[in-house]
Amino acid sequence: MCRALDLCCCLLSLCSFIACFGALEMLNRIVHIDADAPVHVAVRLSNDISARCSRTIIVDNMQVPHLTWLELFYMRWTMVLTLFYSFAVMLLIRAKYVSHFQINQITSNGMMLVGTALAVVLLISTMMLHERTPFVEVWCNNFIVYYLYFVDLNTLVGVFYFIHTSCFLLVNGVDGNEEPAIFM
Repeated sequence: MCRALDLCCCLLSLCSFIACFGALEMLNRIVHIDADAPVHVAVRLSNDISARCSRTIIVDNMQVPHLTWLELFYMRWTMVLTLFYSFAVMLLIRAKYVSHFQINQITSNGMMLVGTALAVVLLISTMMLHERTPFVEVWCNNFIVYYLYFVDLNTLVGVFYFIHTSCFLLVNGVDGNEEPAIFM
């Protein structure tokens, strides 16, 4: 059962790692709008599918909620850090699954804390992005929001995996270097 849990969490981390690239690509398509610049330009979109969700957002009314430069900067770097976190989770679980490598208590607690912080920041920024519409087309906005929710959900699964590992090590009194009898 524990090997199946390891395999499932590793596959979810791989999915999260891949989804981070898609979400980061969509975040890079959002254009920051300078509030001091006068903007009264009509938007003309082509019918070509590849031109959709591109850098063509122009806001006529600056009172409409849009992303500031700092919010966009934090969102992009949160996605980059989440990408590294999901890669580290995938490597740790894969090493545990393939060999008799055991994750120790310190590593488990550290990964749990980092994952929780990333998940909370990612959830807050996703909810903030969900309220605002950075793209002209609605499906582009939904696409990036669903990507971010998917990555956040998989990050939380990684956190729960490390909570499970930490509790197992704490209850059984297993040092990270010893081989537990239950995992045989």
